[in-house]
Amino acid sequence: MSHHDDIWSIEELLWTGGTDAFRNRMAPACLMAFPGIGVLEGDAVLDSLKDAPRWQSVEMAGRHRVETDGVTVLSYRATGMRDGDAPYTALCTSTWLRGRDGWRLVQHQQAADAPA
Repeated sequence: MSHHDDIWSIEELLWTGGTDAFRNRMAPACLMAFPGIGVLEGDAVLDSLKDAPRWQSVEMAGRHRVETDGVTVLSYRATGMRDGDAPYTALCTSTWLRGRDGWRLVQHQQAADAPA
């Protein structure tokens, strides 16, 4: 698996994994912005995930990646699925920093998107 494929696997794990997935990959001062929630930073992200239901699966369409100097920006259209819920769709961006200990998420944003 190349490091390019690996970053997409890690991105998907953040959708479907639990709080530990974030704790293991998130930079301490990570910023996240969500429709209807607002901006969260660092430990506030982890606190918001404690009781949140996880996505059973996510599809990432229209994947784009830009990489330079150890920084990778991903963009995609996500469709998340949970039992009993309508699919959730969002346009997403994530910024990852590659360090000695692997990829660290420094930014993630979701913008509301209409279902396909």
